Amino acid sequence: MAADPKDILQQYWGYPSFRGQQGDIIRSVMLGHDTLALMPTGGGKSICFQVPALATEGICIVISPLIALMKDQVDRLKSMQIRAAYLSSAQSRQEIDNLLDSAIYSDMKFLYVSPERLRSDLFLERFKQMKVNLIAVDEAHCISQWGHDFRPAYREISKIRELKPDVTVLALTASATPEVADDIVEQLQMNDAARFESSMTRNNLNYAVLDESEPLGRLVRICKRVGGSGIVYAGTRKQVRSTAEFLQANGIGAGYYHAGLDAQTKDKLQNDWLQGKFPVMVATNAFGMGIDKPDVRFVAHTQPPENLENYVQEAGRAGRDGEESWCVLLWNTPMIEQQSRLLEDRFPPKDRIRATYHHLTSSFELAYGAGVNEQFVFDMGAFCRKYGLKTREVFYDLETLIAAGYISVSEGGMLPSRMMFKLESTALYNFQVRNPQFDAFIRLILRSYGGLFETYSKIDEYQLARKTGWGTDKVRKTLAALDEMDVLDYKPRTEHPTITFLTGRQRKENLIIPVHAYEERIARIRGRWETMQEYLHSEECRSRFIAHYFGDTEAGLCGKCDWCRREKVSVYDVRAEVRARLLESPCDLIALIDDLSAIPREDVIVQVNRSLDEGEIERDEADLLHWRAKHT
Repeated sequence: MAADPKDILQQYWGYPSFRGQQGDIIRSVMLGHDTLALMPTGGGKSICFQVPALATEGICIVISPLIALMKDQVDRLKSMQIRAAYLSSAQSRQEIDNLLDSAIYSDMKFLYVSPERLRSDLFLERFKQMKVNLIAVDEAHCISQWGHDFRPAYREISKIRELKPDVTVLALTASATPEVADDIVEQLQMNDAARFESSMTRNNLNYAVLDESEPLGRLVRICKRVGGSGIVYAGTRKQVRSTAEFLQANGIGAGYYHAGLDAQTKDKLQNDWLQGKFPVMVATNAFGMGIDKPDVRFVAHTQPPENLENYVQEAGRAGRDGEESWCVLLWNTPMIEQQSRLLEDRFPPKDRIRATYHHLTSSFELAYGAGVNEQFVFDMGAFCRKYGLKTREVFYDLETLIAAGYISVSEGGMLPSRMMFKLESTALYNFQVRNPQFDAFIRLILRSYGGLFETYSKIDEYQLARKTGWGTDKVRKTLAALDEMDVLDYKPRTEHPTITFLTGRQRKENLIIPVHAYEERIARIRGRWETMQEYLHSEECRSRFIAHYFGDTEAGLCGKCDWCRREKVSVYDVRAEVRARLLESPCDLIALIDDLSAIPREDVIVQVNRSLDEGEIERDEADLLHWRAKHT
C-alpha cells in the first residue's frame, strides 16, 4: 500500500502542505495517469516525482539532459538519506554495471539517466529487470523539435515505454509553448494525459527592461539599490570577468563563473556564493542549472538572451523563497545588432560542418562505417589546435551534428573523483600487511568513506590531502598507484566532455544534413529571437507578455513590472513624484532617475529643470537636489 504523500513531504522536506498544483499533480501520478506538468522555474517540479516515487514500492527512472542537474539532485537526495544514483557516459562500464545491479537488487529509489543512455543495450536489458514505479522526464521540452533545446536522444524514451507500457510517465518542463506541450504528449505516447499548466506569472517577481547606453553603471546602481544576493548574466567569458571586476571596483562583492574555469575553482566559487561569502555572481548561462538558492533578490542580464524561454528560466532563479525580487534586462541597439550577427554565425556553410565531422572522426581514427555507439573523451582545445580551427565555429558545427543525430555530447567537468576497492576486505587487509607504506592511507580512506567494497563512491582528494598532510598531487599519484596494483579502481574527476557517435562514420561528401537540423532550426531560432526583441520593445505588461507566449491567455496585469508602474505613474503629476522622492532625502539627478525608473528618463529631467527654474528645487555644491521647504 502506498504511503500518504503528505507524510512523505513532511518526513523528508519538512513542509506541512504542497504548493500550487503540486498536490494535484502527485495525485494524478499516484492514480496511474500519464501526466504533463508545466510549471514555472522555481515551482518545485522535482517534488512532483520524488514524493510519489518515495510513496510507492520500486524505483523511479529520471531522464534529465544535464549531468549537473542529475548530480545536484542526487546529492540532495543522498543528504536526506535517500538512495539515489546517476549514470553518465563518462563513467566506466564497470561503474555503470554496478549501479544498474544496485537499481535491480537494492533499495535504490532514484536512478537518473541521460537520454543518450537509453540507447545502450546494457541499460535496456537491466531496465527490463527493474521494478519501476515511475518514469519522470525532466526538461521535457527537449523531446520536441519545436522546443528551444531539442535533443534528438529524447526520442529514445518511447523505446523504454514499450518495454514497460504499464509504468506511469510524468513529463515536466518550465518552458513549453502550447505547440511544444502537444508535441511532448505525442512523442512520449502519453495515454489520455492529464495536463496541469501553472501560470507562468510569479507574483513576487518585478520585471524591468531598460534601454541603457551605459549598462555597467546602471548595474552598479541596481546591485546597491536592491542589495542582497544576485546573479548577473553576461554573454561571454571575457564579459563575465570584466563585469565582475567593474562591480568589485565599485564596492560590490562579486565573483565570476564560466565553463573555462577549472573544476576546483568553479566548485569553490559556487559554494562561496551559496554560503553568502560574496553577494553577486557574474556568470554565463552555464551557471544556475540545478542550484537551489532561495534568497536571490535579483537576476540581471547585461544583454538579451537569444530567446524568451532562456530568459524566463534564468530570470526565474530570483525569489524562490517567495519574497519580492527583481528581474532586470539591460539592452541597447548595438547589443541587438551584435546578437543578431552571432545567431547568424550559428548556421555555417554545410561544407564546413562536413569538414569538421571529417576531422572529428579522423581524430579518433574511426574507419568508414565504424564507430556506432563508441564514446571518446573530447578535448576541444587540443582538437582545434590540431586542425587549425576556431573554438566557436567548431561548437556551432557540433551543435548541428547533434541536431542531425550523428553525435551526442555530454558536458564535461561534472563527474567527481570516485573509487571502489577491487579486493574484498580480507584480501585488502593482507595487502596492507604486505605493503605497510600504503597501510595508513588505506585506513584513512576506509574511515572517511563507506560502501567502497560494494559500489563506487565519490571521494575528495583535497580533503584526503588535508588529513594526510600531503599535497593533492601525491594523493592522486598514490590512488593511481593502487589502481595500477589492482587494489582499487580510481576514476579522477572528468574535465572534458564525452562524444558518442550515434552512426557509423560517413564519408564527408555523403554526410546528409537534414532539413529539420538546419533550415527548420534556422527558422525557429530566428523566430524566437524576433519574439525576444518584441519583448524588449513591448508596450504592455511584461508578465502578461510572458504568460501569453506560454499559452496563459487569461493572465492579467501584474502591477509590478516597469510598464505597469509607468502606466500607474502616468496618471499622476510627475512633479508630485519628484517632490515626494526629494522630500525623503536629497540625491543627485542620476539617483533620482534611477529611483523613479517607472517614469521615462526624459520626463524626470524636464521636470527637474522646470522646478530648478521655478525655484522649487535647489542644487548644492555636491550636485545633490533638494526640494525647498516653502514649496511643499
